[in-house]
Amino acid sequence: MKLTFTHPTKEHVTINFGQFTQIVGQNQELKYYIWQLLIWYFDGKKYKEEDLSLFQQAEPQICCSEETVKRNEYQIFSISDVRDIIEQMSYKKGSVSYAYMASKLQTVEVMDELEQMNIHLEKIASKINHNLNLTIGETSYLTETVELQIEQLLTKYFVPRFNYSTYNIAFEFVHNETKLRFFLNMLEEILQQHSRKVLLIFKNLDDYLTYSSFYSICQELERMCQTYPQFHTIVFPSNEGYLYLTPAHIEFVNIISEQIEHFYDFDFMYECYGNTHPSNDRLDEHAFLSSLRKIASYLFCSEIQHISLSMTDFTTLKIVNALYQYRISVPIEIEKTNSMIISYLRDGY
Repeated sequence: MKLTFTHPTKEHVTINFGQFTQIVGQNQELKYYIWQLLIWYFDGKKYKEEDLSLFQQAEPQICCSEETVKRNEYQIFSISDVRDIIEQMSYKKGSVSYAYMASKLQTVEVMDELEQMNIHLEKIASKINHNLNLTIGETSYLTETVELQIEQLLTKYFVPRFNYSTYNIAFEFVHNETKLRFFLNMLEEILQQHSRKVLLIFKNLDDYLTYSSFYSICQELERMCQTYPQFHTIVFPSNEGYLYLTPAHIEFVNIISEQIEHFYDFDFMYECYGNTHPSNDRLDEHAFLSSLRKIASYLFCSEIQHISLSMTDFTTLKIVNALYQYRISVPIEIEKTNSMIISYLRDGY
């Protein structure tokens, strides 16, 4: 389905949205706008007058099939760096860790212990009152207890702890992939218990994960999307970063650059690649998918002089650009390669 975002100075911005969506491309400002609006919109931000001045005082909207998406349509979680994961691991209301622990507390018999704790608090208050002796006229100053509830145990008296082998370690020293797996395991427990739609947004995952860790986390996200129909995720790789590309999700890879497009069906794209390639030295399907992953963030962009790609990937880049009627020659020095490819890449439109 399509998600359309209102924009204060441009035409509406539309992306192809599925359960596993990725957004790449060289238009950093517009990608940031989409990321920020998603968070503001579904997190219930109250807009100030200066926020709305560019929108002619109308609140920005996100639409699907020309219908405005409700601002409470999704419960949103956003991770843009390691600090966000750390915050999600705290027992702060609204965090994944808080929801996870609250559900676990419901399965543990703690009411007798809570009652005993409240009795002890009342005894302490009684002893304090006995020694206050603060009275003015007929009015006395005393103290009383606030009854301890299960929620308060989490927010005030419990903190997360992490063991590594026989050592207690700070969460900051937990491996970054492991941090994310703790987070996703807790989120999965929530998805098992509730049917409300959840939108998880990742920004710059590749800033703090190796490629193998990134790929592994994306596989886990893909599995969760397949298992829980109410779960959606959007990944914003950093500039020139990683991309998780499979035939099943390729149509939900959006490229935000001088044009805003999304990939077509993989079989169709591979057929077009084979029909357009200037020689018989074509990539097989697996290698073509790998090449698409490398060139995706550079599509529909005229400023590509700084990038370093193989001749094979530059060829893929030009073929895919042409598929979307984006015409550009490749301004690079090409040495010792197939003469037909040299002619093809240097030929402008």
